[in-house]
Amino acid sequence: MILISRKTVLDVITLIFINLTSGWFGLVFVSPGFLGKVSIDAYLKLLTTNLAFGIFGLIISLFLTERNKYYE
Repeated sequence: MILISRKTVLDVITLIFINLTSGWFGLVFVSPGFLGKVSIDAYLKLLTTNLAFGIFGLIISLFLTERNKYYE
């Protein structure tokens, strides 16, 4: 007897990646306003690191969502 199906595991992992992705995009667009005056160098460093992680997380979550359709 299987307690946890693959579909459930993929759903949970996909939702985790979606939440992480929204957090990374939030860091890019929201946090510079909270930090006050931010130099352009600091903003570009923040933008490049978090934007790359956000896009990577978005691609992973899209891949997992498409893969999850096969288990329905």
